[in-house]
Amino acid sequence: MQLPESEFAIMNYIWSAEPPVTTAMVMEAVGNERAWKPQTCLTLVARLIERGFLEARKGKGREKTFSPLISRQEYLQMETSNFMKQVHGKSLSSLLASLTGMQLSDRDKTELRQWFDKLTED
Repeated sequence: MQLPESEFAIMNYIWSAEPPVTTAMVMEAVGNERAWKPQTCLTLVARLIERGFLEARKGKGREKTFSPLISRQEYLQMETSNFMKQVHGKSLSSLLASLTGMQLSDRDKTELRQWFDKLTED
């Protein structure tokens, strides 16, 4: 399930933070940067809870705390799999062919060589 950009921004922050994370922390780190009203932040967090990405717990007073139910790696694998299926028909060669027109850095090329070498060793 692909996350909208705003929800992904919240998840990205939560994945990089030390859980549990509070609404105030999300608002400070993501909401203020995007000029969101507090209610917007609460609505987006509620959507993430409904979708099964976050778990909410009662914190101090009226505050709630949130922890991710899915890791960044799990989400990226799911999104990559969906992308490969929808756009490239699950074909790795199709994906790689689409990259040939892109300018790859020396680092990118080295990483691809290392990945391919490791893949062929197994």
